[in-house]
This record gives sequence, structure tokens and C-alpha cells, in this order.
Amino acid sequence: MSDTLFLCLETTDTMTRRLVDVAHSLGDRVLLVSGSNRAPAGTDWLELDLRDEPERVAARIREQTTGTRIIGALTDQEAFVISTTAVAQALGVARYSVEAATNARDKSRMKRLWQAAGVRTPAGAAFRSRNEVVGTHITFPAVIKPTHGYTSGGVRRVDDTAALLAQAQRIGLLNATTVARDATEGTGFLVEQCLRGPEFAVDTVWFNGEPVHDCVMSRNHDEGSDSPYFPDRVYLLDQAMPAEQRNEILDITYAAVRALGITHGATHSEVRYDSGLPYVLETAARPGGSWLAYELMRLAHDADFARALYLSHVCADAEEFKQRLGPVAWRSVPKDVSYFIYFLPHSGAGLIKEIHGLDELAAREEVLLCRCYKRPGSLLLADDDLNAEPFCNVIARQTPDGPSLQELLSAYDRALTVVC
Repeated sequence: MSDTLFLCLETTDTMTRRLVDVAHSLGDRVLLVSGSNRAPAGTDWLELDLRDEPERVAARIREQTTGTRIIGALTDQEAFVISTTAVAQALGVARYSVEAATNARDKSRMKRLWQAAGVRTPAGAAFRSRNEVVGTHITFPAVIKPTHGYTSGGVRRVDDTAALLAQAQRIGLLNATTVARDATEGTGFLVEQCLRGPEFAVDTVWFNGEPVHDCVMSRNHDEGSDSPYFPDRVYLLDQAMPAEQRNEILDITYAAVRALGITHGATHSEVRYDSGLPYVLETAARPGGSWLAYELMRLAHDADFARALYLSHVCADAEEFKQRLGPVAWRSVPKDVSYFIYFLPHSGAGLIKEIHGLDELAAREEVLLCRCYKRPGSLLLADDDLNAEPFCNVIARQTPDGPSLQELLSAYDRALTVVC
């Protein structure tokens, strides 16, 4: 049995399985540390609440792993980024500071750092409560978002003061419930300049401040939509994106990440254009889409982001990282073929009695991966802007001789029926 142990802290099942494969290929073991998620078969599981004091969590991990050497730790869950970094620091395996992790968790803090560093980001201001907004001059339309939110929960375009105050009240509810579960302090909301151009998501794996792998995805395929919400629905790999635009997006993303102090591991950033210029909206210190961006790149390009991410947390220097990573594989994809992630909407709310159509959806020819996060007996929240829990997603491939992207998305919307 290996005496080198890698920690997955509250990771999703997909991520845990992939990191187990990587660890085993390198002669290491994985331990899932979670208060709720059970480990895949053959993987050790330690039930711990990461919201406890980091030193106490670290001490418990040491007690349960006597005789092993802990070599790294990470999470793919936004709510556990700070606690994971703090536990890793207590164990002596952190790759950057708790302060840097906090910079990537608090959107008001990251905006101040970007403004100081000259990184282009929408103009805006932070508020702790809706009462602070009263009497403040706001240019409409504007975008309001929680300072510590994720998966676009609570984000909305508002066109007047009444809508702004109403959404601020809803965000207060989100901060007091979903966000409060990770014991975050100083929550509030941002009111920002509303940008009108196309939006992109960028996933990067870093080692020692340098990018190793990049994935650039289009986030708003339906630019004509006038909805006030910004749901995480579609992430599209646009093979025909001009190299100049891709480099422009990556350059501003790199500057944003470095300004936050993130040097190793995963980052997920969102960039939106306005008047021909890119602006960074936010950056998170985790893989995008709860690991799905990495699965997208594996299925589309055979790119092993998982191995690069793992090694970025365990290698001592650039030479070791380069040697252990080996040649970087990259399979080309025709420009008229699109790979995409789609998060399915749902209707209804309550305890799920039945889910119909899941097997048929997974069996579709173009669907490469289908993951449903709910099952009969699970609680299904209403599919609105305050719900940060995914229901079901697919990774699929659209080809020129098949249905259009919009036809596929419409078919997926009709595929599942949930009975509550």
C-alpha cells in the first residue's frame, strides 16, 4: 500500500474518480474528506465537517492517516475553497495563502485588487445591505450579484431602483441561507456596470504562476436573449474562435489571476466584452462547472487537465512537474464540430417522487456524458436565480450533419420529467 496520500476535500463524485485514477497511476492514494459525500468504491472516506476550525480538521486527518505522507489537497466546490486552503496550510501542503484564496472568494475584494492592478473590470460598488443603497446614485441598467455567490445564483440585470432593492432583498436571503453554510463573513452584494457583449469562461491549470493548460468556452450562445438573469446553462467550445481573440481573453485572465495571488492549481474566470474590449467579471480558485470543464476538454481534445491539476499540487519544482507531466496530448477538432456542456432546467419543486427520461437522454448518440445530481427522495429547489444546486447536465457533441445546437438544447429541455 502506498504511503503517499492526496486529499480530496468535499469534491464531487466525477472529480474524485478522475483524481483517484491519476493518483493510482502515479503510485499514490486518495482520501476523500467530506461531511456528506461518500467516496467511490475502493477509495477511503473520512467523514469530517470542513467548516470546523482548520487546525482541528487537520489534526483529525493526521490522527486517521498515521504512517502516510500527505502530499496535496484540493476541492472543486466554491463554498470550500477557503477552508480547503486553510486545512492544507495546517497540514503543510498549501500551494498559496489563505489570503489569496479569500481574494478569489470575495468578489468585492477581488474587484478592488483588479482596479489597483489596472485589470479591466466593470465599474461597481459593494454594499452590505439594501439600506446602504438608498440614496446612492446608480446608473441603469446595472447588474447586481452576491459578493460570495456561485453558479450565477442571485445575479440579475436591474433596470430601476425598485428592481435593484427587490433583488438586494432576495440576495440577503441567499446570503443568510446557502452562502452562510460555509461560514463566510462580510457577505453583501455588488452593483456593477452592465456589459452588453459576448461572454466567455476560461479554465486554467497553473504551476508556480505559469499557465499549463487553458480552456476557453463561450458562455452566452444566445446573445439575443433579453432575460434579466445570467444562468449557467451552456458552455460551448468554439473551435472557430480567432487566435487573436483567444489570446486577448487569456491575457486579461492571466493578469486577473496573478493580481489575486493564485499561483498553483485551478482557476475559473469569466470575461465579457463591451464596446470591443474584454472585462474580467470574476475568478474562482477551482475547476469550472464542478469539474465539467475538465471533462469537456478530455472528451473533445483528449487533454488531461486532471493529471496537470494533480501534479500542480504535489510537484516541488518546474523540472519535476515537467518530467512527471510528460508530453501534452491535444487532439484537433474540426472547426464545424462543437462540444458543449448543458445544465438542464427543470420545473417544480419539493421532494422528488420520480424522474422520467434519464436513460433515454444518456443514450442519445451525441451525448457523451450525462450526470443527474438528484434522485427520488432528493429535495428539488425551484429553478430560479437563487438556486445554486445543479439538477442534471450533459456534455454533448454537435456536428454539421446533425441537429443544430438550439435544436439539441430544446430536445434536452423536453427530455426529462420530474414528479414531485
